Amino acid sequence: MSDFNIRSATDREIQERALKVVAEVSGLDRERLDPELSIAEDIAPNSIDRITLFMALEDEFGESIPESEVRDIATLGQLLAFIDVRVSSLRECST
Repeated sequence: MSDFNIRSATDREIQERALKVVAEVSGLDRERLDPELSIAEDIAPNSIDRITLFMALEDEFGESIPESEVRDIATLGQLLAFIDVRVSSLRECST
């Protein structure tokens, strides 16, 4: 698990850390990551890759990501938006 404090991080730090994880898991250069990239076709083309991606994100942020909540995420942009909403709700719970 990362020692990263998700509750005190800026939105930019959250996005950069998520993109770093995506790049590492997918093998894509960080510069090639575009919000329109397909999770299923471009980033994690099989179920094992998708599980690896979401487990790596869970490890990075120290939070569980239920499969039922990410089932319909199709693009990197949608994934980043999901993470943003999730972080916002965590911040609200800690105040």
